Amino acid sequence: MTGISVSAQDSIKAEPVVKLRYFVTNNSVPYLLIQSQTKIGKKSNPLPKQTITIFLDSNSAENLIVKTTTDESGKAKAVIPVTLKDKWDASPKHTFIAEMEASPADAITATVEVTKAKITMDTSNTDGIRTVNVKVMYLENNAWVPAKDVEMKVGINRQASILAAGDEETYTTDSTGTIIAEFKKDSLPGDEKGNIVLAARVEDNDLYGNLLVEKTVPWGKATTVNNNFFNQRTLWSTRFRTPLWLLFMAYSIIAGVWGTILYLVFQIIKIKKLGTAGNKPDTLTEAAASSSLL
Repeated sequence: MTGISVSAQDSIKAEPVVKLRYFVTNNSVPYLLIQSQTKIGKKSNPLPKQTITIFLDSNSAENLIVKTTTDESGKAKAVIPVTLKDKWDASPKHTFIAEMEASPADAITATVEVTKAKITMDTSNTDGIRTVNVKVMYLENNAWVPAKDVEMKVGINRQASILAAGDEETYTTDSTGTIIAEFKKDSLPGDEKGNIVLAARVEDNDLYGNLLVEKTVPWGKATTVNNNFFNQRTLWSTRFRTPLWLLFMAYSIIAGVWGTILYLVFQIIKIKKLGTAGNKPDTLTEAAASSSLL
């Protein structure tokens, strides 16, 4: 039974796939992230050095965005060029097409359809209650319309994620496209002036893709930077700032080792001299022996 199971798994071939994601940060120029992978069942592995061609709305030469190659992690980034600005502005909805050259006779295709959208963020502080107001809007008939039922994360921007501003991990916009999140994270460390970065993020929305907006506010706890931290005598300082007790220990060991070696050398020299002196004949004895012979 084990042999049958292994042979069945070996017969499954890894299928190359390409993923395409749409991003807009702080309502600026949108960009695309491309990822090439091999997929076996539910497991995916990076597929590096793959040539991928990206188009806007149709896979024709005049709609070419970029022809790129994925890196060692199977990822690449693409920005809409200036030559396609008129086509981009002509419609509130667009479809991005990515084609990966899996073989000369075939290509693997991925598409993503997005509607132009943006996020605005505002803050308020009334009677000591701090709130974050976020609004999501999408473009329709050359006008910005509120986007309802959009799920997002609102909070403090950290390196790997967003720390929720309040008790809820996610928020959903109402009929006006707005959410109001109460800021409950007091005494968070900020920069030297107490500034922290608030963020609202929409992740992998079926209509709008990935949206992110950030805002800096003085709602954190000011942190002081000790510029003399690395000038003190600590274990992580430079060699010229080594702790005195560590220097004493190191030099004591060095002195003890070399002192022992020098002592042994002197003893060897002394033994050698004593041996040389013992092998010399006595002068008086030699003179007495000579007179007796005469």
